[in-house]
Amino acid sequence: MTNLINITDFAENKFLTQNLDDRDIDPIITEAQEFDIKPVLGASMYLDMMNNLTATKYIELLDGKQYTPNGSADPIYFSGLKMVLKYYVYARLLVVDGVKSTNSGFVQKSLENSERISGTQRTQMIAQTRSGAKAYEDELRAFLCNYPAIYPLYCAGVRKNRGHAETAGLAANP
Repeated sequence: MTNLINITDFAENKFLTQNLDDRDIDPIITEAQEFDIKPVLGASMYLDMMNNLTATKYIELLDGKQYTPNGSADPIYFSGLKMVLKYYVYARLLVVDGVKSTNSGFVQKSLENSERISGTQRTQMIAQTRSGAKAYEDELRAFLCNYPAIYPLYCAGVRKNRGHAETAGLAANP
């Protein structure tokens, strides 16, 4: 499966160490796409997007754009699906930071010249990052609902491929 982002996409929003390589981050990106993004878009739209990433409608969905919402006179900026994904990936990275699987079980690496943040601080960072992801996800839902003709697999606040109706702004997180 194609990952929609890579480590270089984080440079402008969230700092990630250069010591992190593709083997470390790619599985986390894949998980975030499957478990955080796919449920929002719905399985049919997600598959269509993954099969048609070069289509203009999906480029705009991924990268974001300025648009004027229906019924409004003022334009707004949609940050794009990649921004939603970056925040979900960052939250997942915070959860697994420093944890490694060994013959003795899961361990957390000890640092010689540094001190790891406290569990409380890490929990706060995860909550803050997930809150940011949710805010960008709300932007995503509003953008999709604004263009039902362009995104018919997710239109007018109803995700047709989920088997039931959901109001875009009030949808429960699946």
